Amino acid sequence: MEAIANVLELIRQQLDSYFQNVSRRSDDWVILSNVFDNQGGFYGATDNKIVMFLANIAHETVISTYTPAVRTGSGSYAAVPPPLYIDLFVLFYANFSNANYVQGLRSISRTISYFQQNPAITRDTTPGLDPAVDKILMEFTNLDMINSNYLMGMMGVKYLPSVFYKLRMIPFVSSAMQAAIPAAQGVQAPGQPAPLPPSAERTA
Repeated sequence: MEAIANVLELIRQQLDSYFQNVSRRSDDWVILSNVFDNQGGFYGATDNKIVMFLANIAHETVISTYTPAVRTGSGSYAAVPPPLYIDLFVLFYANFSNANYVQGLRSISRTISYFQQNPAITRDTTPGLDPAVDKILMEFTNLDMINSNYLMGMMGVKYLPSVFYKLRMIPFVSSAMQAAIPAAQGVQAPGQPAPLPPSAERTA
């Protein structure tokens, strides 16, 4: 399941559509990309755009991952791995500089406005969302100056207006069977007499 790429690309498409409705232009307003490659070369396609950058992936530990045994077609049960929930931390970086700096401020304002209006991503609001995903919450996350500088350094860029969001709870679910569990049979309730052996039943 390519959940991470699926979710981030759908968010990019929807945010870009919002921008295009406000101010249409021939190319995209929003791009999912790094700004510099591993050799330090600038990626020109990110210029004058909102750049979506995946900054971190974390394990969501608040929600329970208990999974009961799943019944199979043969009447037995199967133990499957519990779901793994992850959170994505995404930076929206206004890559507008010099004479276009003010446009970058407008673009960051539009980004905040969009997610304020659309704080949750569901299959009803986002066609094409992976069936395994029920709902993703967009949480505005504060960055202090130290962490902001660290993140910009990790991206290899100078500071420009940006906002940081936490995307909560993308599930990774597997149907792979870890173990077969036979169904319980002949369980005797407290106070009930023990069942007769087959030989005794035939002579009764």
